[in-house]
Amino acid sequence: MKHSRSMPQKLTMEEIRENIVIIKINKSYREGMSEIELYDVTRGCWKRKIASVEKADYALAVVYGIVKEVYQIDKWFPAENEVRETIPYNEAVDAGRIIFKGRTANEEIRKKYLDHSVAGFFKRGEIAPVKVILKPQETGIL
Repeated sequence: MKHSRSMPQKLTMEEIRENIVIIKINKSYREGMSEIELYDVTRGCWKRKIASVEKADYALAVVYGIVKEVYQIDKWFPAENEVRETIPYNEAVDAGRIIFKGRTANEEIRKKYLDHSVAGFFKRGEIAPVKVILKPQETGIL
């Protein structure tokens, strides 16, 4: 199913079956970034407690509501314990923040989210760059 570039398909809460963290990178993003630059700006450094994001399996790199890439999260760390290839650690800015280590998600997951809109998950004026969406645990009861 093809979607025109001007009207990305909106994701609904019901379509999300994975535990995800949506990360807005509007200010850091630029057209033509390399894969490693996009990964580095998405994975950190965020002003959150690790406990608030550690259940997320995937991170969505989002620019003005549109998913630009999907990463599978391996682990979250304090920012000072992880080195980014393209962004040097800046103690004045990054101290006390967190960062994840991961890799580009598999094709099935990427297809589900890439180029879709998640703008509807943010309230108008909401400025927090990181939003966690956890799916309720399946209980197995029919």
